[in-house]
Amino acid sequence: MVDETKAEKVKAIIERFPTYGYRRIAFLLGWNRKVVQRICRLKGWQVRKRPKGHRPRVSALPSVAQAPDQRWATDLARIWCGRDRWCHIALVIDCASRELLGWRLAAHGNACTAEAALEEALIHRFGHLGRVSGPLKLRSDNGLVFTSHRYTATVRGYGLTQGVHYAI
Repeated sequence: MVDETKAEKVKAIIERFPTYGYRRIAFLLGWNRKVVQRICRLKGWQVRKRPKGHRPRVSALPSVAQAPDQRWATDLARIWCGRDRWCHIALVIDCASRELLGWRLAAHGNACTAEAALEEALIHRFGHLGRVSGPLKLRSDNGLVFTSHRYTATVRGYGLTQGVHYAI
């Protein structure tokens, strides 16, 4: 059972401050927060919490290629390097063979680091830097590094097409 006079006081504060939660309302009234929470729950004034647990990832097409050098994937990650603190590693892999083609470890995870890994992958696969002869798609996430003007210009300069996806 809810004391209606208390419920009216809580309702008045909710109408005046609709964004306040039960803790702040309890503070303003000088009451125990559990009393206010109980009133809000019984009257249906409490905002429902988001359920915890597994949240589905963004659905994206799997990065599968039929043959080598059709699609490459690239990404950046932070790793702990002890005394040197956090470092960033940029990786480029072939989606067909899952072979690591190029990587670069640097203190900063910027477009230069990603470009260096891409250039190492091109040298590893084709033996030189220059435009790629066949169609080759480079897949990455939509991070600032991979959508920067510098990186996208480099990708176009080598004749690659860039596909930006939410999940690799």
